Amino acid sequence: MSPDWLATRLAVVLLAVVGPVYFFLLMFFIPEMQPFGDPFLNLLFHHLAVPIVFSAPWLGLIYYQRYRLANTVYIMDGTISSVPLRWRVFYGINAAFVLMLFVLPMTTPILAIILGLYVAGTLFYRIGVGKFGGGRIGAALAVLGALALCVLPTFVMLEFLPSYIVVWQYILSTWESFWLQVVYGFAQCLVNSLSFGAPIYFIYFGAQEYDKGLYGETYTKTPTKWIRIGEFILFVVFLILYLPPIPTPVGTIYFLNQSILFTLYINWISLSIVGIMYIVKFALKVSNDTTIGGASNLFVIGLFLVVELFFKTNLLLITAIIWLAFLIYAGLSVLSFLRASSREIY
Repeated sequence: MSPDWLATRLAVVLLAVVGPVYFFLLMFFIPEMQPFGDPFLNLLFHHLAVPIVFSAPWLGLIYYQRYRLANTVYIMDGTISSVPLRWRVFYGINAAFVLMLFVLPMTTPILAIILGLYVAGTLFYRIGVGKFGGGRIGAALAVLGALALCVLPTFVMLEFLPSYIVVWQYILSTWESFWLQVVYGFAQCLVNSLSFGAPIYFIYFGAQEYDKGLYGETYTKTPTKWIRIGEFILFVVFLILYLPPIPTPVGTIYFLNQSILFTLYINWISLSIVGIMYIVKFALKVSNDTTIGGASNLFVIGLFLVVELFFKTNLLLITAIIWLAFLIYAGLSVLSFLRASSREIY
């Protein structure tokens, strides 16, 4: 079993695990739905039935397309291999914010209905052509199951959407004053911590090139693990400094709310690091180093830093930058999925 084969399969399994966990956690942030007169039934419906209905279509699609998804992970990894892992994490976090806050909650109920209709139609067809088997009892159970697959997702959607719209309206109403700072703060802290770590990678890259030129082989090894640990620690420190106190269902998470430090000092340092490294790489004609990434990566990183410094109050522009990072990641994922084979290859 090759490492690539194992990694792609583990990615699909992780996706299948994260999906249901996300939907179960999502329901803790939604006002409790009360379609029944019994509080216990309402509790079961809200925290058990709805997450199961939402998770089922995604788990079905993941299982049905498991080989294609694994091949998608393989192709996408090869497509963006020139972009360092830390920058892939940066794009991924921005994509995850948009996906979790806006895309999944609004598309999943509709997907559950579509998939329920598809499965119900398949059951009716198999009953009609006599492939289901089991006699009249089996056919009756199949009909009941098909009806449940049609009715239950529709019922869940009609109950869920009004409740989530309340949450969504709250997010949108507080987007400029609070949630924008939280979402954009994560991106800012991550891009700054990665910018601070980039020169260290570049120094070791230069040492390796020097070894090759002098000795014909490389003796200097990049301490990637320790640099990543350092970047992570710096990211946590930046988060504590940047974010405002965040209310949660279990209590408020207190941060220092000192984003002014980033506007006055930290972002300027990061932008200088990115600019200097680009100039050095251009002057030395370095083409095989992936410390910062390609031109598109530099463009997006620069946008995050420049927008924060000069256009921090422009809500539309900052929101567009977050969506740009999401669209870049989503576009690469879709292209990789379209190219991937549905057969087990990698």
